[in-house]
Amino acid sequence: MLDKLLGKNVFVLGLGKSGMGAVRELKKHGVHVIAWDEKEELRAGATRMGAQIISPGEFDFRSAALLVLSPSIHHKHPAFVAAGKAGIPVVSDIELFVTSRTENRFIGITGTNGKSTTTALAHHILSENKIPSAIGGNFGIAVFDMPKLPRGGWYVLELSSYQLELTPGLDLDIAALLNITADHIDHHGSMQAYMDAKMNIFHRARKKRYTNVVAVDDEYTKAAFKELAKDTGANNIPVSFERKTPGLWVNIKGVLMDGARELLDTTKLPELRGKHNRQNIAVAFAIARAAGVPDKGIISAISTFKTLDHRMQKVGELDGVEFVNDSKATNADSAYWALTSFDDIYWIIGGRAKEGGISSLAPLFKEGRIKRAFTIGECGKDFYNATKRDIDTYRCGKLSKAVAKAFKLAVRDLKKGRVTKPVILLSPATASFDQYKCFEERGEHFKRLFEEMRRP
Repeated sequence: MLDKLLGKNVFVLGLGKSGMGAVRELKKHGVHVIAWDEKEELRAGATRMGAQIISPGEFDFRSAALLVLSPSIHHKHPAFVAAGKAGIPVVSDIELFVTSRTENRFIGITGTNGKSTTTALAHHILSENKIPSAIGGNFGIAVFDMPKLPRGGWYVLELSSYQLELTPGLDLDIAALLNITADHIDHHGSMQAYMDAKMNIFHRARKKRYTNVVAVDDEYTKAAFKELAKDTGANNIPVSFERKTPGLWVNIKGVLMDGARELLDTTKLPELRGKHNRQNIAVAFAIARAAGVPDKGIISAISTFKTLDHRMQKVGELDGVEFVNDSKATNADSAYWALTSFDDIYWIIGGRAKEGGISSLAPLFKEGRIKRAFTIGECGKDFYNATKRDIDTYRCGKLSKAVAKAFKLAVRDLKKGRVTKPVILLSPATASFDQYKCFEERGEHFKRLFEEMRRP
């Protein structure tokens, strides 16, 4: 794609990491770049790269060959609408990157939950087996900031629904779908539109041979696999963490199976706790196989994998109480997996609620594994009212107060023999934007609070 844009006008809207990377790469290929961002300092950065700064409202999109849109910008933005009326394509930096690296191979991973862990695990397996590879995309590394790989090297991309709706010409060698539950409906407008965006990961423009890996554990992914199975040109691999499939599956004992053959006991991987990680392991295993890694090499690599920050991450232990940072649990479905992975939970919950709140978690409230709950943030009152009938719940407001209160009660309960393995679990089931810039900042605060408590 980039070679065909020589001397043409391309408008880049949104100058964060992905936008700046796109500007830099387009300029390298002799493209005339027009750019815009609401932040003056970012516009100044693009100017230094040689971009022309014009507000979208003052630009005639009929003169452009392409609009490169930051995934964070809503598709109802006037520039998106103007580009549509002018009949010019709207893409993300992901599409620019994939279409410009024809000598390389690509793995794309998406899903509502678990995609970061699975992406990291797949990349770890390739790296440990000395296969040239790089990781990026929604993972936090803009694609044009990834290192250049030799011919045949693998780019492993985490792909969000925001990115996928801007990749009409995506061409992956291996595409994987983990799960689909309601999320980002405010952006996409409907569950169907959200699902359609996710399914873009399977649209191939040129590839003749490719692999689709689908975890068939929910109604949406089952339907997706049924549709994909009609494509006889693809290598379609179903996996499951709860039932036998023709592909890989995890049995009731937590053993990853290939038909009747045992591959790996997932219960012996402390860095990948919980049933949801069984799905992540199965998908990553199938991806690595499709990329040509032998089973022995995959198993060895998985055993050395370290949990990502903010994803059921053990922060440490103090006075017999374990602290677990699951700040990445930004919706109820993600928090569900953490809440089913421990027995004596002191749950810190709250922030900016997603659609549906925590109503789907209600059946867990009566099970007894959540000993106490501590609400924080914008939806603290609502979550207090939702849990107080079944759980001993405290309104704390701030994370610092919640951590201190949870630790005090956990230590007391442990001494009185009410619990045996207390876990203070930050798994908010919400966005972080009411009190923090991002879930990472929220998780880092939790870790600092633990370190402060641990100091003599």
